[in-house]
Order: sequence, then C-alpha cells, then structure tokens
Amino acid sequence: MVKYLLLLMAGFIFNAAAVHAQMGFGKPKDVAAVKSQPLVVILKDEDPDKLKKLAKKPDELAEYKAYVADYNAQMQALVPKIWQFSPAVEFKQESEVAALRKAKGGQRGVLQHLDFQLGHRHSMVGAAGATGAAGNPAAATMSNAYWTSEHVSAIVLEVMGNGSQSQVWRVQLASGPIYSSDLIFSIRTIQQYVQARAAGRSGGDMRAELAQNGKKLRTKTLLFDEDDIKGKLTAADIKQAYPFPYQIVSRATIEAAVVGADARYACVRVMPVAENIMAQVAVDAADGTLLGLSLPNRMRMMGVGGGSTIGKGNLKDFAQAAEGK
Repeated sequence: MVKYLLLLMAGFIFNAAAVHAQMGFGKPKDVAAVKSQPLVVILKDEDPDKLKKLAKKPDELAEYKAYVADYNAQMQALVPKIWQFSPAVEFKQESEVAALRKAKGGQRGVLQHLDFQLGHRHSMVGAAGATGAAGNPAAATMSNAYWTSEHVSAIVLEVMGNGSQSQVWRVQLASGPIYSSDLIFSIRTIQQYVQARAAGRSGGDMRAELAQNGKKLRTKTLLFDEDDIKGKLTAADIKQAYPFPYQIVSRATIEAAVVGADARYACVRVMPVAENIMAQVAVDAADGTLLGLSLPNRMRMMGVGGGSTIGKGNLKDFAQAAEGK
C-alpha cells in the first residue's frame, strides 16, 4: 500500500482528481511566486453576522471570540517558526484579501483557513460504451454523469495578485476543533509539497521517499487518542494487529508531542476523503512526515461513511507501512 501513497494522497485525501484544474497542483510559476515573495498569512476577522446572531447568547459569543483570537495567536506563533520556503512571513486580516487579489506587480503566496463548498463530477458505473438518445454518444456522457457538493474546511495555499488567484495546495481538516497539531501538520505538509515541486522531484522520487519513511514507524511509539480506542479495541487487539511500540494517551499528550516536535513519537490523524468519509494517516511528531496511510474500505468509499475511529484494519495498514510493504 505504501508504494501507492503519493497517488492515493493526491487522489483521495486531497480530492485532487476532482479539483485538478482549480488547485493547479503547484504549477512551477506559482511555486516560484511563493518562494520569491514574503508569504502572507491571513488572520481571521470576527464575522459581523455571527456576532449579531450570538448577541443574545453570551456563552457562545465568548466561545466564538475566543476561537478567533486563539486561531490568530497560533498562526502568528507557528508560521514564522515553521515556514522557511519564502523569504519572510507577513500577516494581514481577512478584510484585506480583496486588495491582495487586485494588487498589481506580481503574485504572492497567501495562506489561510477557508470553509467552502466543493463540487465533484462523478461518472456512473457502467457508462463506458453507452449511447444516449438516438445513438448520441454525447447524450450518453451527460446522462451517465452527476454532480455532488460537500462542505470543506482546509488550510489553503494560493497565489494572488493582478486580479486573479489560484490554489497551489491544500490540506483538508476533519470537522470539530482545530488543534495546534492540525495547524502544524498543515503548514509542514504544504511546505514539504512546494519544496518538492521546487526541487523538481518526480512522483516516482516521492513515492520512493514515502515508502522509506514508513519504515520509521517501527522506531517510534505510535500514540493513539484514548477517545478513539476506548470501548473499541483491547490491548490484545492492538498487539495482534500492530506489533510495534504504542501508547494510548490523552489528546493533551498528543498535542504536547507534536508542538514539542518530539522525535520519539508518531501519532494518528483523521483526514477527510469526503465530508463524511475519513482516511487515517500516521504522522511523525517531529516534522509532520507521513509514515503510513489507511483508507476507508470500499463500502465506505461508496458513500456509507466512516473511518473516524481507529479499527484493526487501520492498525494492520500501519503495521504494513512499518514493515515496508
């Protein structure tokens, strides 16, 4: 499985097949723009509509304000520490994005958290060779395709300027709280991607690197969130499926390992394949390197959903990555 990790990451975790044109996949000119100009990190503004909506709900209002303040503080602390691809890092508010898009004189990289609706075009199974009304192949193509949309939350790197913008890469986030580890992983993953593109590394090169990275799992203690394990897997279940070092710990312990870049540990992250379908990746706490991947089974990929908790199948996939398979 690991030898196909890059392809699967592109095709599933980042929904790349559905959004190739929109994302741009790190076009050389876009990557060069990110590298040559200071990176602009967008800080959140408090949404006036949300403030109005929560005006009579003081607890929720305070929670929302705290979320905005905490996100901004974390990005201001984390990005300058992690991001080395651009010559400098600057911060601007959401209200300034339109001006960045219109600015003359060349494009620059912009990093921000976005919520948006993503559309997907699907071809129905068995469409090949079909014909439409009056034997019209074009009609068959239209009648055997359909569109769906889903809500997406992601950390997104774009280039903006001269009246246009395009996505370079993004890391989608699971629903729920945005932890420090989510931001750290997203920033590191995006930087690793543009570094690889700038260095001209091929897909084959990156697949070989990822296959080698998987073997590092056996040298690390894999941390499992106790909430993902409780009542679902016994110690015997885990040992049978994953015969390498592990610990069942609190979320706070995982956050401390990632924030501290502790090389002794790896941890499991849930990542959306689609809005209600999750993949799981094993990540090196030291630098965010991907060490293993576990995709939902075929039934879940067909739309039933799931994959948000750790099961024996996930553990077996991680064990295979550790064994270099």
